[in-house]
Amino acid sequence: MKSPSLILLLALAFAYATAHAQNVVGTWKRTAMILTEANGKTEDSQPELIKTMPCTAGITYNFLADGTMRVDVPESCGPMKKTIERMNKAGRWSVSGRKLRIVVPDKSLPDSDYDLTLSGNTMTWDFDYAANPQMPNPTKAKRLVIKYTRL
Repeated sequence: MKSPSLILLLALAFAYATAHAQNVVGTWKRTAMILTEANGKTEDSQPELIKTMPCTAGITYNFLADGTMRVDVPESCGPMKKTIERMNKAGRWSVSGRKLRIVVPDKSLPDSDYDLTLSGNTMTWDFDYAANPQMPNPTKAKRLVIKYTRL
């Protein structure tokens, strides 16, 4: 009698995990990159990036159902278009529970694990540098929060 209950519980857990991961699938635009420095100062670098390089406002991030990701950069970015797309080419993503893992082919960068929050059309990645000591951190930042809006 316990076996059907266990099977139902496992099926529900699988359905939740699958549905949760599927929420990431789609096209997104980055709206914020909030860095918390070692001294506690917090700054959103996204507006400065757009001011310095206006074409970055048109970059979209595509998370495909097969676990691959693609970054589409506008032609207005000129030579940077190829550089940005090459850095992100053949990237992979996966979700386990509330953790998002990003794997890029550039082996000079380690795999990145983020706490993932999805709410409506907003996706938030929260990166804790202390929990990821392998990640380069020249400014000794504490945390990075990246926000995306679904298109």
